Amino acid sequence: MKAFNLIFSLILVAVFGMPATSWAQSYDDDIYVIDKTAPIPENETKKERKERIKKDKEIVDSIYHLKAELAADDGYFVLQATEVRNSYGSYEMGLNDNTNFMLMQGDKGIFQVAFNNMSAGANGLGGITLHGRISNKKMTHDKKGNTIISYMMIGRRMNASVTITIFKENDQAVADVFPTLGNGRITLRGRLVPYLNEDIRIEP
Repeated sequence: MKAFNLIFSLILVAVFGMPATSWAQSYDDDIYVIDKTAPIPENETKKERKERIKKDKEIVDSIYHLKAELAADDGYFVLQATEVRNSYGSYEMGLNDNTNFMLMQGDKGIFQVAFNNMSAGANGLGGITLHGRISNKKMTHDKKGNTIISYMMIGRRMNASVTITIFKENDQAVADVFPTLGNGRITLRGRLVPYLNEDIRIEP
């Protein structure tokens, strides 16, 4: 497994111009909203403590959602997928989010899935990789307050229609990808986080 991770890291550097560990380094600037040094209220009951922790989490989650929404609006983000489903019902969980992602960098993007099976796949990683130009990008909100981003991804060998839903509670998101070749759909689920890397080479 370590050898595979090393090989894939080299692939990312060679093809995309970035190390496999760069996702986390790009966005996990600490959010100091909750003062962890603040004294715990005296005589706090278990119920009060539970409510306090719940409110603290809601504040942090709302900030992560805002960051995700702003990143989607700006067009510089990555959806780090740990779950992938295809149109035939095959469901993969616990995936490596360095090899399963939806990336947008301005007017260009990359969509990639690499399943846990050992087959080579179209991209040599057991899945699909699509480089493309972004067009017809739209951003709206549904009745539940979720953020919806839709766009077309135009590549050399394949195009894809993409719809991403960022849930209103946090930065969790689902991306539905409809490649123009075939009638299939691929769904990715994970965190959508701000990501800007001017060194990434995307060649649609």
